[in-house]
Amino acid sequence: MLTTLPSGAPTTMMMKFTVQRDEILQGVNSVQRATALRVVQPILSNILVEVDSESSPLRLSATDLDFSLQTTMNAEISSPGRTTISAKKLSEILSKLPPKSIVTFDINQDVQSCRLTCGSSVFELRTLPAEEFPVIPTIDPAQSVELDLDALIRGIRQSEFAASKQDTNNILGGIYFKLTNGVLDMVATDGSRLARHTETVEAAGTEAGIASIIPAKTLQEFQKLVSTFGHEKDEKAAVSLQDGRVFLSTQRFNAVSRLLDGQYPRYEQLIPKDCAISAVMNRSALTAALERTAVMANERTQIVKMTFNRGQLNLAADTPDVGHSQDSIPVEFSHSDEMQIAFNFRFVLDALKVMTGDDVLLETNGALAPTLFKDKATPDKYLCLVMPVQVK
Repeated sequence: MLTTLPSGAPTTMMMKFTVQRDEILQGVNSVQRATALRVVQPILSNILVEVDSESSPLRLSATDLDFSLQTTMNAEISSPGRTTISAKKLSEILSKLPPKSIVTFDINQDVQSCRLTCGSSVFELRTLPAEEFPVIPTIDPAQSVELDLDALIRGIRQSEFAASKQDTNNILGGIYFKLTNGVLDMVATDGSRLARHTETVEAAGTEAGIASIIPAKTLQEFQKLVSTFGHEKDEKAAVSLQDGRVFLSTQRFNAVSRLLDGQYPRYEQLIPKDCAISAVMNRSALTAALERTAVMANERTQIVKMTFNRGQLNLAADTPDVGHSQDSIPVEFSHSDEMQIAFNFRFVLDALKVMTGDDVLLETNGALAPTLFKDKATPDKYLCLVMPVQVK
């Protein structure tokens, strides 16, 4: 005899789906980057898990209120629903399960619990209501522009290292992003150096131009995601600046972040237009010699001295009571007189490591003048300005 529930009896809110372990682990680890490090609200250490219908994809979201990440994946949906699960604990569990295994999630939204099953392994997790999770702003596609994803990643890679690490909420902790008439310009500076990437891209709807200061952390995390999980050839990225936020979207990820307020420095006035002195060196040789010499650099000042003449660059570093180092490489030097110039070696290494060409072009007007490091093969696309250090 079948027993039916009386009319009006409460029903249990259940959510159930089955997903491939590797795919959800990858998704969890990607959005986990946006969870709050210092948890004021417990919900901010959780991942929002959503399925809208039996035919829709599984969606994972995380936020620290300033920065949000979202990704989707295929799953076999039995019952749609919404809940939040601890990002750290979910990642730990999934990482211990066998690769390519199948994982089933049974979520009771009434008692806030999740049963995760994989073969003989069963885990019971407490959940928090999805209603407590902050609303992640959505993008208006009509207000976004599309550009080549590879170009955007190149711009991030060749600028983010120069942003300030100390004042991440200040404008110097951001990257100035400008897209006008198909020209992408990305600039970062911490006051002691400046990096600029300029590239012509295919981007419709940018005649009027968009420009803003995006937190370096946002673009760094976006770059890491694309680099870690890959992307399709010729894939596009959608970029939108709306309501004080930046929206970045690819086929796989959505990122939302607040923008930084303020007037960005007039960087074009800082970059020398004409330089009387130039030098050309093999980038790999300079990088290796600089790293060797820097072993004896003072840990506080991190200074390496460079002495240029017609055919040779000599590098030297010393630390009192510790020792001295020197090295040399061939150089094409344009000036008739010898020139000695000193730098924080880390600033120079950072500039060299994001170049792609074989040779580096150095341009300056003297030992204490702003110095430009460029990729000789594409001098108009990338430069890093480094201020020399005055030494006795």
